[in-house]
Amino acid sequence: MRGRLRSAVVLGWVLLVVMFAAGGIAYVLGERSAAEQDHRAQVGGTLLAAVMIVPPVVVWAWSRRRLPVQAVPSVVQTAAAAQALADRQAATWRRQVEIRGIRLPAPVKVRWRWADPQVAVPRDELGGRSGGVSGPGPVTGLQVGVVLGSGLVTRLHDEVYARLQHGRLVLIGGPGAGKTAAMILLLLQALEHREHLAPDDRVKVPVPVWLTLGSWNPDEQGLREWAAAMIVRDHPYLRAAVYGPDVIGTLFDTGRVALFLDGLDEMPDAHRARAIHRLQTEASGLRVVLTSRPAEYEATLDDGAYLPATAVIELRPVPAGAAADYLLADRPEPARRAWTAVTDRIRADPGGVLAQALNTPLTLSLARAAHPVDPTPLLDPALDTERALRRHLLDQTLVTAYSDPRERARATYWLGWIAHYMNTQPGGLTRDLRWWQIPTWTPRWQHGLVVALGGGLVVGLGVGLGLGLGGGFGFVYGLMFGPVIGLVHMRGADAPQAFSVHRPSRQELRPLLRGGLVFLLGAGNLIGLGFVFGFVFGLVFGLVVLLVFGLVFGFVIMWSSPVADSAEASTLTRRDFMAT
Repeated sequence: MRGRLRSAVVLGWVLLVVMFAAGGIAYVLGERSAAEQDHRAQVGGTLLAAVMIVPPVVVWAWSRRRLPVQAVPSVVQTAAAAQALADRQAATWRRQVEIRGIRLPAPVKVRWRWADPQVAVPRDELGGRSGGVSGPGPVTGLQVGVVLGSGLVTRLHDEVYARLQHGRLVLIGGPGAGKTAAMILLLLQALEHREHLAPDDRVKVPVPVWLTLGSWNPDEQGLREWAAAMIVRDHPYLRAAVYGPDVIGTLFDTGRVALFLDGLDEMPDAHRARAIHRLQTEASGLRVVLTSRPAEYEATLDDGAYLPATAVIELRPVPAGAAADYLLADRPEPARRAWTAVTDRIRADPGGVLAQALNTPLTLSLARAAHPVDPTPLLDPALDTERALRRHLLDQTLVTAYSDPRERARATYWLGWIAHYMNTQPGGLTRDLRWWQIPTWTPRWQHGLVVALGGGLVVGLGVGLGLGLGGGFGFVYGLMFGPVIGLVHMRGADAPQAFSVHRPSRQELRPLLRGGLVFLLGAGNLIGLGFVFGFVFGLVFGLVVLLVFGLVFGFVIMWSSPVADSAEASTLTRRDFMAT
């Protein structure tokens, strides 16, 4: 009821402003002398400004006086926010499981074992309060048991994650070993377990939140500051008033979130040790899951950074029998017969080139995608090394993905461009796609010049044609305004951007409309007065520019987000296959 009343008040105010503006323009531009028109323009502009500014200020002051100040969210609000976060995470990652084919066909049977003593503490030392380290304790709703020393990744939740007293788990594995897929499955299992609990027990189980470590600079941001900023960006609905003030901070303080941190190895070398130090000191009481390649994780430990009381498990290569079963799963009989020659070779020679090349979830999924019907090219004698066979899979994947030769040539060109710049970075040859270096591959002035030309053209044409001043005026105005747009862009974020069009929420629209109103009242009228056209013309001018420029660029900014910061970013910039 209050929401409808508020909407009615806002709508009435907008209609009043529009009516007043229309009447004022007609009144000012009537048959009068120039001096009288100037006088009426000043009076009308003042009254219009009062109509636009005074009512919102009065309503805001009245609402601030009536509403009590709430310091922290209530228990009910916090529980509701945690449930909303859990529902959104479940929807996101169930969709990703379908897109990536992690469960269809059945998941590859990836096994794990307790990691080498070089990087892992003995398993029997994880019970109780190791070294005085506090922890969240085992997950509610499951029978407590001994943490296993080996098993399948599909059972990680019940056999490892849920049993950890201190709630810290590190997944390490070689290129393409399935670390990200294993953590996706673990995240969904944690959400499904939480979903099936009674309400009183559900609030005791934290909601896993996926965060990509490559977007974190621990020298500049603390763990909580960075994680909260990422959650706000990915889940803006949590800022709704219904959840109370700073509900994300409360979720951290009460242990309602578990941090699933993907890609320690994707961080710059200089940041890893600092990140581990911050996790050690700032993640007390939180469940944490971390993925990394073995070499990078061991190098971090050698730098003196470690997480005490942490379970470290290593993903193992896929056995030949399990690989053969996966390649035959969920196939019609003709395709199954065609694949039998390949799977028989794998079973008969588990140490051979074919079996060793197809011993990771990544290469197995590529083999299925590259040869959906006829896999006999995999038996070509020319493919006599693991490297040659993996290169064939990569080439054939391009052929399958881009059936049009011209489209394939274009994709190959840009992949080659990426590879070229990957190999010209400081430090020499690298097989890592370090996303944080992508903006440095082309000079900043080139980015600014392109944006300045494009932005100046849009604004100039919009202003010139929208106000009926002609294309010449628009061109001149665009030349003046374009450098401003370019400079603003050059001062902006360096992270590569993804563009996703979606229906904006109220929380996303509010800052856009507030900024548009400020632009309308401020910049528009300053320009109007600067051209000695008066307040009313400035208002109209500001409205046109707002519609043509402000809203368009506002939506572009709102729909853009850093690629490497998004919830699924690490799987968009994976480079494990190329590293082999």
